[in-house]
Amino acid sequence: MAITVESTTIAPINTTTGVSFNEVNGDPNISVSTNIGYGDAYDARVKHYLDLYMNIVFVFILTLFALGTNLINMIVLVKQGVQSCVSLCLLFLAATDFLSTFAGFVSIVSKILMYRNQRPGFDPSAVYYLMVFLSATFYDVSNKLTAFLSLERCLCVSLPFKFKDIFTTKVTIAVIFCVYLLCFGLMMPHFLSSGLRMRTVGNSTYLALWLSPDRAAVNAYVDFMHFCQTIVVLAVVLVCTLRMLLSLQHSSKFQKGNSKGAELTTQSTSSTGAKSTELTNSLPSKSEKDESEVAVEHVNNTQNNLRSSKTGTLQKAAHPQAPNLKSSETTTGRANPKGGNQAIKRDKTSQSTRNLNVMKTVIMLSVICFTCNVSRVVAASATHVEPKLQFGKEYNDWFQLMAALCYIFQLLNCSLNLFVYYTYNQSFRAAFKQMFLCKPST
Repeated sequence: MAITVESTTIAPINTTTGVSFNEVNGDPNISVSTNIGYGDAYDARVKHYLDLYMNIVFVFILTLFALGTNLINMIVLVKQGVQSCVSLCLLFLAATDFLSTFAGFVSIVSKILMYRNQRPGFDPSAVYYLMVFLSATFYDVSNKLTAFLSLERCLCVSLPFKFKDIFTTKVTIAVIFCVYLLCFGLMMPHFLSSGLRMRTVGNSTYLALWLSPDRAAVNAYVDFMHFCQTIVVLAVVLVCTLRMLLSLQHSSKFQKGNSKGAELTTQSTSSTGAKSTELTNSLPSKSEKDESEVAVEHVNNTQNNLRSSKTGTLQKAAHPQAPNLKSSETTTGRANPKGGNQAIKRDKTSQSTRNLNVMKTVIMLSVICFTCNVSRVVAASATHVEPKLQFGKEYNDWFQLMAALCYIFQLLNCSLNLFVYYTYNQSFRAAFKQMFLCKPST
């Protein structure tokens, strides 16, 4: 004797998009009936609640968190203003992450309707299917923007004289536009082979999913393109991050060397001053000289003073309004260059600190991107190595768990940027405190 358990879980078609669809007689279904024995009823119920809390409750909370962080990022970055290639990339990166997360949010809401067996004028499973693919497409754009940002910063650090003036605002906008065009162009077979259409069942009419007959081939193509894009992004991010880390290490060693050199210079100056003081003290004083020598020096000094006073009187009579140029030039030459040099040094120090913080920001974004996308490569490789690790096959449960983890890592990649900006960007941190913590900017 067997019982029937209704499962509302829609498992992924592939590990990159995290979606799958069950179609019976050409009609996509929300639920699939599976005959199981009494001994497996408890396991099926456990799987049901695990899917409920992991794929809906936890993902829903994480999605709201990602939406909030990216919205804050956009507000603060707009408040700061777009002043460089990096700030423009960060703004578009936050906007793309927001769009990807919002599409995922719509898919989660649709999945909640699927669990509640509700159909409010449209098939929730159809919206779920389309939104997951749309979220994955925006996520590909986000990864490519991170790779471009990493490449730009790496080239500017490694070859500053060649690439510093190349990445202008216009060039950055053109690159971002090309990235969007490329990602959506590669996914065009999906958009052309799926969509919504009206369907009538009994007395009710609703929007349902439409799939082309060659959808299986399209799914294979989408899997392959996602895998190739992820591999390229990870390769670029890895190489550029390693190069920037080496530059950062070299910069820290150079700064330590400069600090040691300054200390040695200070010590040598102090020792030289001490030696000169000792030599001065060792010379005979004026009181120790002979009285005759003192008398001769006194007479000579008196004559020299008389000559200089007469010469000065004649010069003043000839030029009564002539300013003391020598004294003013001496004062200016001694005072202003010193203050100007100090100001230049301060500007150079602040500029180097800003560049260092920008490089640290890009490095952390690259590390997060690489870490969160490794799971996609591992999952896609595992499905090719083990053919049974597919939806509806022997390792179906592990496949669904793997796809859920991939999507969780995707949400983490879209939500952790706020903490990176707050830690390494002083102006972002000041604007954030001023806008959201009501603290005046310093």
